[in-house]
Amino acid sequence: MKTTMLFLASLLAFIVPASTDTASTAGSLPDLCDDVYLDKDGVPIHDSTGMTLARHCEWTGPDAPWWGASVCCSFDAAGAHCTAAGRDGCAAGTSEMWCDYGEEDSADESVTCYQPFPDACDLGYCEDAPAGTEPGEMIGVCCLPGHGCYEIHPNESCPMGTFSFCEEPYTNEDGTVGCAEDD
Repeated sequence: MKTTMLFLASLLAFIVPASTDTASTAGSLPDLCDDVYLDKDGVPIHDSTGMTLARHCEWTGPDAPWWGASVCCSFDAAGAHCTAAGRDGCAAGTSEMWCDYGEEDSADESVTCYQPFPDACDLGYCEDAPAGTEPGEMIGVCCLPGHGCYEIHPNESCPMGTFSFCEEPYTNEDGTVGCAEDD
């Protein structure tokens, strides 16, 4: 009897419990935002801080909603198409990926994952917009100290500047992007 109990106890010691800990899940799944744009030499497009540009996550400001869960994604030439992972994982033909920031569209149940950028104003790149200037739609920018900001293009690094997010952009006469102070 003692031998049987000892044998059972040693078997139980090697059973790995099922985990609902999101940190464990996050570490075991590929992060959708880790698939980044590369330059012509295969090097990730980056800024002076090492921040890269995600190919399949929407670029947004620092207030991106927390998702912290897995998503089921299919990929085509248009990009990633994701939905929330169900209890039984992902359907055939989709890949289970991790998404830190994102939100679900209640109309079609799609999930948009986000890559948050620091706010350009918080980094000191914002100023009052010139009179009569209408702000455009929010955009990601590369801001170079003393040289202004430029809209991010996925094929251009920003090695001397910082990727950031401009909530109220406007175009300057020299072609740079100005970011208006938040009201």
